Amino acid sequence: MNAKILVISDSHGYPGYAKKAIEKESPFDILVHCGDIQDSISSITGENPPYEVKIVRGNCDFGNSLPTDEEFKAGFLSVWATHGNAYNVKYEESLKTLKEAAKSRCADLVLFGHSHYAEIVKDKEAGITLVNPGSICYPQVTGDKPTYAVITVTDDYEIIPEIKEIGEDL
Repeated sequence: MNAKILVISDSHGYPGYAKKAIEKESPFDILVHCGDIQDSISSITGENPPYEVKIVRGNCDFGNSLPTDEEFKAGFLSVWATHGNAYNVKYEESLKTLKEAAKSRCADLVLFGHSHYAEIVKDKEAGITLVNPGSICYPQVTGDKPTYAVITVTDDYEIIPEIKEIGEDL
C-alpha cells in the first residue's frame, strides 16, 4: 500500500503557507508537523481533517502538552518524528547523534525540523532516511523560499523524499 506523507515544520504561528501546501499536496495520508507550531494544529488543518495528523513539540512551543517525539507506521516504515533541538541538529556533525537515536528506535525514516534548513540524508548502510522539511515560513538563508517535504512510500519498499518550495503558484 503506497503512503504519502506531507511534512512541515517551524510555522511559528503563521499557518498560511502550511494551509497552501496542504491544498497543493492533497490528497495525502499523514501530515507531520515537526514542531514550533506556536498555535493549535487546527489553525492549519481545520477541524476533522481527512488525513492522520502527527505533531511534536518544538523548542518554541511553550505551555502545551505536545509530545517531544512521535513514533508511528507509514506503510511498512517505522517513522520517528522529533523537533531536533535535543540533538543539536543545527550542526552537521550532530546528525550522527540523530542517526544513532534513530537506530536505537529501529526507525527507517526520521522527520525533524529546528534548523530551518531543508535537507535529505540517506544513510544506505544504516538503512535510515533523514528528512528536514526546512521552515514553512522562515527559511534559514535570507532570500530562500519557505519549504516543506513530501515523502512517498511505494509498494516496492522505496522511500522517495522531495523538498518543495512555496512558490508564486501558492
